[in-house]
Amino acid sequence: MKASSYFSETYAEARRRFLAAAGAAGARLEAYENPHARGPGDTRLFTDTAWFGPASAETVLLNICGTHGAEGYGGSAAMTAWIEQAGAAALPDGVAMLMVHAVNPFGFAWGLRGTENNVDLNRNFLDHSKPHPENPLYDELHKILCPNSLAEDAVQKMLTDGARFVERHGQWALEDAISRGQYTHPDGYHFGGTAPEWSNLTLREIVARELSHVHRVGLIDWHSGPVGDGELIYLCYSQPGTPGFMRAAQWWGKEALDPKTVDAMWGSKRPTRRGTMFWGIEEMLGSGKQFSGAVIEFRSAQTKNNAAKAMRVPMLERWLRFIGGFDAPEAARYFEEIRDDYAPRRESWRENVIANGLACYEQTLQGLGRWTREGGLKAAD
Repeated sequence: MKASSYFSETYAEARRRFLAAAGAAGARLEAYENPHARGPGDTRLFTDTAWFGPASAETVLLNICGTHGAEGYGGSAAMTAWIEQAGAAALPDGVAMLMVHAVNPFGFAWGLRGTENNVDLNRNFLDHSKPHPENPLYDELHKILCPNSLAEDAVQKMLTDGARFVERHGQWALEDAISRGQYTHPDGYHFGGTAPEWSNLTLREIVARELSHVHRVGLIDWHSGPVGDGELIYLCYSQPGTPGFMRAAQWWGKEALDPKTVDAMWGSKRPTRRGTMFWGIEEMLGSGKQFSGAVIEFRSAQTKNNAAKAMRVPMLERWLRFIGGFDAPEAARYFEEIRDDYAPRRESWRENVIANGLACYEQTLQGLGRWTREGGLKAAD
């Protein structure tokens, strides 16, 4: 079966295909409808779950796609390919799989990164009753980075002012201020929100409902974005040297998780993030459960070799949300440009997503099988 056959053109199609494959494979399905938003054509929006394997399994691979909506296409295709090519028969003894499809269905349906409130879910998983992390350099950057026009002169002014910012603070300060997350500008970049998003609350409900009996949880959170052609980048948020990090290194290789490897593939150092879903899941599970995993990126963008190109896609999303609107004459072209950055239609990318995704599932499940056997032996002792 060709790799492209697992890919969909829309969120609605991806959902139908995922549910059809999971249902045919005998998975237990649950649906959670987002009551706050709709997709194109007034499409209803759902986060769906599929459970494969024994209900009593004490080791579970939690597999998520669509955290950053438009990035869900690759993850959804990989999920469907695993269901149809491997499925429950590939699960080691005592291991189950819980797939969470389109945790951010609004972003997936519209082809945007953020939620219906322009919130970056990977900055939203923190305690909103406490003061939010400060990002003073973003406050300085916001007006520079957010022109109300995409005309050439406005972009050039942004680049000139950005270069002056770099002269004052340095290149890394610029990258970190943009990417670490901010909680003061709802119309800005990487906005973490001021309260838990519906997607955040729904994932918490899923974890409480499905994983309360589980002792060991592995995580694959599929993403896409950095320059490449379907190669994998492993972003493990466990501290190096901790049991969680060491288990992940056993599954995927020490080199794959080495910060030098990640930085080289990512194109720069990783920012000082707060509120990631990874840490949110770890907190939800509590201290009585063991947890290992990673955000895993399918490299997808074709070129981001200068500042203008690096900012182009986030600028387009902001323009669609806050300036031009989803029905503007330019909107269809801009939506397609964003889509091509996160989920290109080129055959080589699709082939590599499926091949690398299936290989990653196999590696991870083998590791979970060993983890289960070792855990059982320790419990018996």
